[in-house]
Amino acid sequence: MQALQTVTDISFKNILFLTDFSEASEGALAYALGLAKHYKAELFPAHACDPVILQETASPNVIDEVVKTSREQLDKLIKDKDVVVHPLFAQGSIEPVLPRWINENGIDLVVIGTHGRRGMQRFVVGSTAEYIFRNATCPVLTVGPHVNFRPYHGFSADTILFPTDFGPHTEFAATYALSFAREARGRLLMMHVVTQDETFQHNADALIVDAEKKLKTLLPSDAKDFCRPEIIVEVGNPDLEVIGYAEKERPDLIVLGLPHDKKFSTHFAAGVTYRLVSQAPCPVLTVRDQIKH
Repeated sequence: MQALQTVTDISFKNILFLTDFSEASEGALAYALGLAKHYKAELFPAHACDPVILQETASPNVIDEVVKTSREQLDKLIKDKDVVVHPLFAQGSIEPVLPRWINENGIDLVVIGTHGRRGMQRFVVGSTAEYIFRNATCPVLTVGPHVNFRPYHGFSADTILFPTDFGPHTEFAATYALSFAREARGRLLMMHVVTQDETFQHNADALIVDAEKKLKTLLPSDAKDFCRPEIIVEVGNPDLEVIGYAEKERPDLIVLGLPHDKKFSTHFAAGVTYRLVSQAPCPVLTVRDQIKH
């Protein structure tokens, strides 16, 4: 793992906000608006109306009414928001339109809200959340049910938590965490969790020291001039340790790196990423590496 020499400033110009008009989406809208105002970005509120449950039993008039109501909800949602908005609406599943929305509008950030215990799988129907994570070619900000703060007037991440497993995607995601920290001159919590496997039993001290060195390597030599970095190494279950630490420290943002070819299985709800985005007390920015290793 090579040391980062400089920090690239991250900025968002076109933000896609996906909504299902639920309470969860209201929280995500606050962050989409806050980020759009902060970065002077254009906001693309979007909804895919898929009345699939009604199609076998309802008349065409009922389906047309559902579509009409959804359009009206989207228009009402973006009214008088004090940012440049471009509403996007599609009738049908979100799967075929999401890549087009991202590509045609130069989207560099997707914002979505997550629901209660079942998390993002209830965003529309079935595995929509998995599809978004698998196919979004830009960072995704998820706002879970445990996030209470609403940054309507602008967004600032004064405390950023960056948990990493030291995979090949780490350096790319670290540039986002460092950029947020430099912009706010904030507190940057660099974290790794050492798992207690057979290797740990014989090399506990060495593994912890090695993790500390790797975390320090991710910091540019001048990091202390523009932020307040802290190195945290915990031992245990990665997702439980990260969530527990986040609940204790209450960061404003968690930045989480994903491999270029990361795939989510049918057991998505049992994965580390799922648990973080659905249980964290702050939004989670997942950043997918742009390079296939």
